[in-house]
Amino acid sequence: MNHIRTVFAALAVVLNAAALPARAQEHSHEGHDQQMEAAEASTPSSQDWIPAEVRRIDIPQQKLTLKHGDIRHLDMPGMTMPFKLAPGVVSAAQLSAIKAGDKLEVRIESRDGAPTIVELRPAPAQN
Repeated sequence: MNHIRTVFAALAVVLNAAALPARAQEHSHEGHDQQMEAAEASTPSSQDWIPAEVRRIDIPQQKLTLKHGDIRHLDMPGMTMPFKLAPGVVSAAQLSAIKAGDKLEVRIESRDGAPTIVELRPAPAQN
């Protein structure tokens, strides 16, 4: 399991660095409407992290079969099913490092009518 944490830790550093300019711009705006933020927080969205466990990896097809939790914004209950990976989500080396049984968190969007993994990260360690 450490191998996947190392791979995704490096990925997280790169993604966080790329997001810094956007975060700086977000923080420069004053007077957020707190009611709007509360409504958005309770509305299911593709920004929700969904807990999942890897069941199968299909490298040639760029798919992961996941046992996942509810995907509220797509009105989909938890189940086990294959998901296509959006281009650029993981490198070939990162995909090869993922193993059946790995615990992940994923963000899923509907793309061309199919639920697609657009972001993933290792699940937080259980104490």
